Amino acid sequence: MKKIKHFLSYLIISGIAFSNSDTAVVKTYYEKFDEAVQYFKEGRFRLSEYYFNILLTEDRDHRDPAAQIFIAKSQLQQGLWDKSRRTCKSILANYPNSPYNVDIYVLLGDCAFNEGKITLAFKNYITARKLIEDLAYINDIDERLYNCLGLGLSEEKIEGMLFRERNNFNRSIINLARCYQAWLNGDHYNMESMINDIDTYYLPGKFSRLYGKLKNSATEFSGKPITFGLIIPLTGIHKDIGESYFFGLIESLKLQNIRFLVYDSEGLGSKSLKILKDIHDNKSITAVLGPLTNNEVYVLSGTMLDIPILIPKPAPTGLSSLNQNLFFLTPSIKTLAERTAQLIINELGYSRIAILSPGYGKNKFNTDYFIDECHQLGVDPVAIEWYVETPLDLSRQLKNIREKAWDLIPSEDVSNEIIDLEIDSLDALFDVDVQDFFTLPSDDENKMDKKDSSKVELETIQAIYIPIGPDELTYVGTQLPFYNLKTNIFGNANWLNLQLLNQEVIGPHVQGMHIISDISSTILNDVDDPNVYYYNIAYEHVSFLESIVEMGFQSRRQFAQKIRGHKGYFGKKTSIVFSGEQKNENGSTQILQYSNQKIKILGVYDGKTYNKMIE
Repeated sequence: MKKIKHFLSYLIISGIAFSNSDTAVVKTYYEKFDEAVQYFKEGRFRLSEYYFNILLTEDRDHRDPAAQIFIAKSQLQQGLWDKSRRTCKSILANYPNSPYNVDIYVLLGDCAFNEGKITLAFKNYITARKLIEDLAYINDIDERLYNCLGLGLSEEKIEGMLFRERNNFNRSIINLARCYQAWLNGDHYNMESMINDIDTYYLPGKFSRLYGKLKNSATEFSGKPITFGLIIPLTGIHKDIGESYFFGLIESLKLQNIRFLVYDSEGLGSKSLKILKDIHDNKSITAVLGPLTNNEVYVLSGTMLDIPILIPKPAPTGLSSLNQNLFFLTPSIKTLAERTAQLIINELGYSRIAILSPGYGKNKFNTDYFIDECHQLGVDPVAIEWYVETPLDLSRQLKNIREKAWDLIPSEDVSNEIIDLEIDSLDALFDVDVQDFFTLPSDDENKMDKKDSSKVELETIQAIYIPIGPDELTYVGTQLPFYNLKTNIFGNANWLNLQLLNQEVIGPHVQGMHIISDISSTILNDVDDPNVYYYNIAYEHVSFLESIVEMGFQSRRQFAQKIRGHKGYFGKKTSIVFSGEQKNENGSTQILQYSNQKIKILGVYDGKTYNKMIE
């Protein structure tokens, strides 16, 4: 039976099949070639390699360079770079004047690039470029050359390439590579002479912007540049946040002496770990910026590689104390909650505090941290109310808070006159059918005594902390007016949506609300661009790095020391002041206030110092 199966398999591979009429159908070599190509186009590279090998063995006695090239391409796509390189060299040896030589050199370049042999890759791409006539293909090669140039090349080898090169376009590219390498080395003298060796008439357009920057740098030399390895997801499910962060970096970079080497982590912890190890071995890289996902951060936190790693995202609680090489540029949710409690109690002097909070997810942890800090500061919240589902109806929780507010009124201060007070808190509710959110009181319920009247403003609770979850602003904001709690509202970043806040059903009733956030943006949760947050923080992080780089060239150890000892960065949208046991977690928060349909920044607070903005 096994022999029969093997024989049938052989017939299928050989292109022979049997129809219902038992008539053999023999496929031509080109039909079978096209089928193997289709497998390659579909990304089935192992199958493509297998079928091209069968074609060469059974039909051409290994004498078709086109099939061999597809084998090399399939091997490259599988990460079999050594095998692909051997296949390419075999083709060059057997077919020295083949029209496919251009593709062979490109493949050899791709293999070398993937193996980290950047100068060898550059050499193969340069060799391929002068053999190409198709403009689109030339542009593709120039993109590869540009990437190689940015990663740094061997000075000795590119000097040898220039000596042997006769193609004017290639000579201009090589001279640009020499000039760039001189810039990396801080060699200002040679850089000035090299920039004059570049014939711009032959320099391809892809390199014109780099040429302009190098020319400016040659006249305004500011020292040896500092290189940062950037680990971000540019593919995979997190590519949007990676791209937003990347664009923020590029558009905000001003200094000529900062350089980023970009690595695509795909949002995977295992890949980030491999990238970090490669970066650690590259002594030209001073520090790492990234990654952007929790999974990657947790993986890298377990490494003890001696290189500063600047994490853009918030610190997972307790992680900063475990690895002194991790520097968290954004405060954790624990820090934000603690700063809120410290602001309310220490800075504003409030002691009667109520809480309305989600009882699930990270917002639950956020509130737990807030409560614990209140206890540490000697204040017990007078009321704590939770909700565990979408807050369509908060009547029970808000009634409980009102009852507590009544209980705080001294009995002798309660007069019958306050029963008749009327306010127009419901006048702004015509935009929304509030019955969608909660049940309105019936007529019978309106016949209340002074302790139940919702028409009495209560001032006994000085502050109410409401750290809402994402997309909960509408639900919570529309219900607060019904309970007339004349108090100071403190919220988290999920309140930062001006479009919703400015609705008449919400805005007039939350005037003066304080929002404690890591960034002073009013569009953090804008549905049109949910990743604008990453763009904004990237913009600030570049400015922070520039403030350190301006101090002069540093080794990895010096760079880490200067970060820990940094007096603080105060930008337009965020601030960075390192605190904690290891001085490696941003402890600074933005204090914002909503008023008159605007959100303004009041100041920056790090738990000890409240730096108020000067208007």
